[in-house]
Amino acid sequence: MADQPTKAPQRRHATLAIIGLPNAGKSTLLNALLGQKLAATSQIPQTTRTKVLGVVNRGDVQLAFLDTPGIHLPKHALNERMMAHVDQALEEADLLLWMVDADDYLGTGEHALAKRLRKLGRPTYLLLNKIDLLSKGRLLEKIATYKDLLPFKEIVPIGAKMGLNLDPLWTLLERDATQPGWPYDEETFTDQTERSLAAEFIREKVLRKTREEVPHGVAVLIEQWLEAGHADYPEDLGPEGVFIAARILVDRDGHRKILLGSQGEMIKDIRQSAQRELRKLLQRPVRLELFVKVDEGWRDRPDRLDRLSI
Repeated sequence: MADQPTKAPQRRHATLAIIGLPNAGKSTLLNALLGQKLAATSQIPQTTRTKVLGVVNRGDVQLAFLDTPGIHLPKHALNERMMAHVDQALEEADLLLWMVDADDYLGTGEHALAKRLRKLGRPTYLLLNKIDLLSKGRLLEKIATYKDLLPFKEIVPIGAKMGLNLDPLWTLLERDATQPGWPYDEETFTDQTERSLAAEFIREKVLRKTREEVPHGVAVLIEQWLEAGHADYPEDLGPEGVFIAARILVDRDGHRKILLGSQGEMIKDIRQSAQRELRKLLQRPVRLELFVKVDEGWRDRPDRLDRLSI
């Protein structure tokens, strides 16, 4: 009897929203799952301002991850738009990945989010992050503390920064990717443009260098993006390079002075650090110029937020 032809596996997918309060490690997890840096990260809350798509194909399974801003109470139009990105991700997702800092306490913010997710009714994983900071006993206590908040589909302890326990997470996510077909082609990695990524990586360097002094009143606009063939392109960059000029917006003059630093040392440090990061991202020579401008009240100006694509 002739062998029966083997039936080709059917492609399937899931859209997964990574949600949680600020500083839970959502962007760090996205970068770890993608195997390369896509989302800006820092220890400053609310680093992520928009919904960021990252796509991973594993065999017949396509997983589309949506990194989201940390959930908080809006104080400006900027924050309101950030929370709109969260709302959109919650609606789009088949599965929610709720990340919590396992080394922190369970507070009112987590209880409020649990109440919201209970009403939404989406299948939800609880990802207890930063397990490298906890003993086994403390981790078991955290699991017991959280497990009754929601009927979680899974509770998975992970260490996003160290890449801890991600293999079991992959297995579970692939199992639960049950939607038919692939919504993205095989070449799609993200919905972010090179320009938007460059702006975010520059802003990340500002946050990392200035810490608590400047954080939320900063934004970055790419003013110029010149490649070979443009009249103003610096020829010594070579035929494969890119010249980028970016303007850093700040809320007040005091922040501008902090960013410039004594004799311009701070902005020089930010520029050099960001330029190195952009060379890795773009895989070609990069020359970066940075300017600082006071744009008071930009966080409440719709036209400015539109230009920033927030």
